[in-house]
Amino acid sequence: MKIINFCKVLILLSVFLVNTGFAQPSKVLIVNSDNSVFRYEAIATEFKKVIQQSGYQWTEFSLNSRSNAEAELKQLIQQENPELIYCIGTKAYSLARNYANNKKLLFSAAINWRRLDIGEGTYGVANELSSAQEISLLRYFFPTIKNIGLLYNDKFSREYVETIKKDALALGINIINQPINDAQEIGEALNELLPKIDMFWIISDPVLLSSKASVQQIFQSAQQQKKPVYAYSDVFIEQGAVLTISADLATIGRQSASLALMMDKDKVLGGTVQSPAGSTVTLNKCVLEALRLKFNQDALDSVNKIVGCGK
Repeated sequence: MKIINFCKVLILLSVFLVNTGFAQPSKVLIVNSDNSVFRYEAIATEFKKVIQQSGYQWTEFSLNSRSNAEAELKQLIQQENPELIYCIGTKAYSLARNYANNKKLLFSAAINWRRLDIGEGTYGVANELSSAQEISLLRYFFPTIKNIGLLYNDKFSREYVETIKKDALALGINIINQPINDAQEIGEALNELLPKIDMFWIISDPVLLSSKASVQQIFQSAQQQKKPVYAYSDVFIEQGAVLTISADLATIGRQSASLALMMDKDKVLGGTVQSPAGSTVTLNKCVLEALRLKFNQDALDSVNKIVGCGK
């Protein structure tokens, strides 16, 4: 009688654990494009904290400079058989999706995610804020700005640029965009574009940002023609950007983890790719004063970090 009662307790306990999601922790495979890159590792760290607290098991695989990364990743996916694969960076996603079969895929930190091959059951957190958010903030910080220019490669960034133009038009800002085929065209394109605009916007286009020399050329030309530069990451502040609005890395990691938990339970709300939930605004006061730009002083409360001259 005691044995029967004990068995009943075990059965009831098992049913309870299954219903509450703790019977068998789901396996998550984290594929990192390069864990030596600070932003990738910062995102991964926060992601692991959240899923570990939720009782999930995880294995991490970093591509870095592995000579046989593709074969190793394929073998790892077969061995681990994870319920979900979380990819950090474009390279990680591009490789993992080839061997994911019907597994759930999640990505973040992918430059220009619109050019990725995204199938059913794949979700992500975008690398940048939505263009509507960025333009609204630009309008708030610089209310007199009318014409913003940008360069891009049509193959990689056409859809993103079209979205930017549409969102800007709704707020009364004119986007003057000029396509480039390769980095060799940047100099000539800037000479034509800069006289027509009030501000230059650096987007995460792989052709535009193909080398340090290309980035230096952008800032040198902008400085010569006394045009402010806005960018999506505070790494450009040292180069001379007057303002950057970047997605908060820790928030991306936590947001990705929350999305992973919802994916595991098939309870994802909203679209396929979410905009980052948090942002960091950095203002280069030195450049602001040098160019004598009109800045909304009431907007200073929305700035997270102010960089002065010599900093």
